Amino acid sequence: MRATRVAPSSAVLPAHARRSRRKAPRRVAMPASAADAPAGANSNPSVWYASFGSNILSERFACYLEGGRIEGMIRDMPGSRDPSPPTEWRRWDDLPHRLFFAHSSPTWDGGGVAFVDFGEDLGEHLGDAPETPSRDISSVAPETHRSALGVSYRLYRVTLEQFNDVLAQENGMVPGDEACREMTAEEARALADAWTALVPETRVVNGAAHAGCLTSASASDAGGRPALRNGFRSENAGPPGETRAPSERWYGYVKCIGALNGEPVLTFSCDAETTRRFRTGADKPNAPSAAYYEVIKKGLVQSGSALEDATAYLDARVEAAVAAESHAGEKNKSLSSR
Repeated sequence: MRATRVAPSSAVLPAHARRSRRKAPRRVAMPASAADAPAGANSNPSVWYASFGSNILSERFACYLEGGRIEGMIRDMPGSRDPSPPTEWRRWDDLPHRLFFAHSSPTWDGGGVAFVDFGEDLGEHLGDAPETPSRDISSVAPETHRSALGVSYRLYRVTLEQFNDVLAQENGMVPGDEACREMTAEEARALADAWTALVPETRVVNGAAHAGCLTSASASDAGGRPALRNGFRSENAGPPGETRAPSERWYGYVKCIGALNGEPVLTFSCDAETTRRFRTGADKPNAPSAAYYEVIKKGLVQSGSALEDATAYLDARVEAAVAAESHAGEKNKSLSSR
């Protein structure tokens, strides 16, 4: 399956990714690590953090674990309570989500930053989005339409505590901030189990269970045509996400996008209501700055894309609107289409 391209199981972050930034001193007294929990409590299991923006570049992501900054950042990150690097990484390509750029980031010259529309609650809001009279998706093969503007993720295997610490820092907080409601081991386990139950065993490839495993196998509508909108089937979006940081923060909405070898694959984006506003055109996207674009492109190449494929992938998503009609077109390239 195209959406489950993986790196070798021994893939780890390159050494230079952990040396090229200025360390920042710890700025707060961190809570006790989950590693101090009683033996057998399993309160700090391994999870996979799925990055889709600048954190695809390993040097950038390492700032959230080790602290400090890289070129282009305006401040140091405090780092995680556990600065250990990820033990592995993988790539998932062409997941039937929607990458877009929005808001205005002072860190990146006022340009937009990356967000993902996970395809949730599309059934409730189909009437809000404009129809596309010039494009009948029933004539498009399901596989082609689904992957036209899919999302590529770089997955890092970290501890749940580290994921919670990255979540806090991405929302302008420090690890352990009470305003950021941390995910528990029980919640993470339940999310992984939900995906394992949702995806038939015959559709799991290399241990991966996600929406891409379901879309191509989804039931069609009564006329035999793919029941798709924006490349999504909302019932295949998996367990719903949840806002875990203050709603005014950009990345407070945590979503489990799948399971890998029984472990949850977690990411975060803007909340569902904000996503709906971009999807329906109530709020407008914003193209990324050249510096932000380059960081993502470098991360895509670093994790296995050819330079021309990485460029085509980003250009298609920068140039296309977020509304439904933009999901068709000759320019909409996917990274695994070559």
